[in-house]
Amino acid sequence: MNRLKSDGVEVDAEVPVSIPAGGSADARQKIHQRMSALELGKRSIHGPLVYVVCALITVLGSSVRSDYPLVSSLVVVSLGMLALVRILYARGFEAQYDRVGERAVRNFVILLLIQCSIFSGSAAATIIHYGEGVESTYALLFGAAAGAVGTSSLAPRVGVHRIFLVAVMAPILAALVPGLGEVGIGILIGSSALVAFYLREVVLASAAYNGLIDTQLDLEAAAQQIETLQGIIPICAWCKAVRDDDGFWEDVETYVRGRTKAEFTHSICPDCKAKHFPDAASAAQGE
Repeated sequence: MNRLKSDGVEVDAEVPVSIPAGGSADARQKIHQRMSALELGKRSIHGPLVYVVCALITVLGSSVRSDYPLVSSLVVVSLGMLALVRILYARGFEAQYDRVGERAVRNFVILLLIQCSIFSGSAAATIIHYGEGVESTYALLFGAAAGAVGTSSLAPRVGVHRIFLVAVMAPILAALVPGLGEVGIGILIGSSALVAFYLREVVLASAAYNGLIDTQLDLEAAAQQIETLQGIIPICAWCKAVRDDDGFWEDVETYVRGRTKAEFTHSICPDCKAKHFPDAASAAQGE
């Protein structure tokens, strides 16, 4: 605390001042959009690698590699290249969003859909071709794994997550019945329940995340509502003028108004009323 020297009497004063919280509903919505978009990019840095790992395990752990070496290699290489592009895009997502706004999210979705389509299309083709073989089991399990990873990484944006689930799970679910016969019907029901679970979880996670954003914004607004004058303020013991840092004397109203967003309204206290307007004070007491 800095002590201000003055010819007047020094007092320690603290003046809390409330100011209205700024920010309209539109402004808050834009903040929500930006924060959820940036969280989307941050969570998606490692997710694209999941598709590559799943494809590699399916290819290397089954007869897909020997049956279709060229196609399987193309799928793995394509997923790997798209994973690299998506990771680089996610790392620079904040700069992209600040430059083009929500178009950055649309570009993100396009890259996501391309990679998901290659992955899910390959998994669906595997299920249809191999039927009840181990290759189909791999494809089905890794499709569910991809859905779980996407649910976690895409939770900040419910709309993006729904597009993702359709792109990943729809081809796989559509391939279950012709690919696995009667067994596929049971798996289809279970997989549909899993998709419903993913949808419910991402809605709850998104609501919780948005609640955290609202809490942060409310705390920031509350902090902006209070401005405080602190320190030793030199004030004249007789006229109550205040000496500023430049040595000039100002009345209290001017001093406070110039350093906060406070506004004054004038009234009269009972003591001053009795001193300066004794007749009015006496009449008021008589009533």
